[in-house]
Amino acid sequence: MRRARLLLSGLLVSLALAACGGSSPSSNDSIAPLTGLPATGTSTERSRPALFVKIENSPDARPQTGIEQADVVYEVVAEGGITRFAAVFQSTDPGQIGPVRSVRGQDPDLAAPLQGLAVFAGGIPDYVTQIGAVAQDLSTSSSLGEGPPYRRDTARRPPHNLFASAPGFWALAKSPYDEAPKPLFHYGDLPAGATPATSVAIDFSPAAAVSWAWDGQAWRRSQGGRPFTVTGSGRIGPANLVVQFVDVRDSGQIDPAGHGVPVSTLVGSGDAQIFRNGQQIAGTWSKSDRDARTTYATAGGDTINLAPGRTWVELVPRGQSVKVG
Repeated sequence: MRRARLLLSGLLVSLALAACGGSSPSSNDSIAPLTGLPATGTSTERSRPALFVKIENSPDARPQTGIEQADVVYEVVAEGGITRFAAVFQSTDPGQIGPVRSVRGQDPDLAAPLQGLAVFAGGIPDYVTQIGAVAQDLSTSSSLGEGPPYRRDTARRPPHNLFASAPGFWALAKSPYDEAPKPLFHYGDLPAGATPATSVAIDFSPAAAVSWAWDGQAWRRSQGGRPFTVTGSGRIGPANLVVQFVDVRDSGQIDPAGHGVPVSTLVGSGDAQIFRNGQQIAGTWSKSDRDARTTYATAGGDTINLAPGRTWVELVPRGQSVKVG
């Protein structure tokens, strides 16, 4: 009798989720947790941990390698007004990734929900300690130094030439950071009230103007008025573009060029715009603490579903211009 009640309860939950047109984050190795797409590869590959990698985005760092294969990319304003990426890999092995650069103050908040591996080129000691408390530290600050899986590309000049081998880092995963991550987003039907949107222009700062265009299948990125390319034949093309407005504060730290190092505040709440399927959904974001994932909701409080696929999250300083066309 108890088994029958449990089966009935499970069926009712499934029917409720289907009625809502969305899926609740759960562990299921047939679905890639960070894309919502059917999982591919071996059982070992499907269960590998998330690989959180800091990737540079100064002009000297372009074109980057491997970033187009990330399940999730966070872009945030850095010192001097340029931006920097935090790319998360799990469903796809990108091979080489880079250029790898240093950790920043908001990175522990981004990495904590993943409970995975962190790859970065050192940084302010306090930030290195913080991220090491929520992820397995595989940075150049660890015992690895700049040895394998890191390598320097002699065709580029330092410090813009540090690259990393994703398979090499996955091979080093240890408990409790050696399991597949929990999903970060809900996936499902397009919410009611969405409006057409085929272009998004974001002014992170006077030094970083980013734009996106919907081509009918994916969002395509440009920066400084030029298509944003990567090495090889791949293209950046996420299914979802999330614009999340955040407060930015001065960390009190100064970089070698004399610029103040900003930190984005990711615990709290604020406005958000979600773009998928050539449509825009206005809403809000909320993150209760460092370990919690960020949730997105409509003005009415309903969860905003993303389309299955890769996601790019733009952490835009509150008050900066975002134009939608």
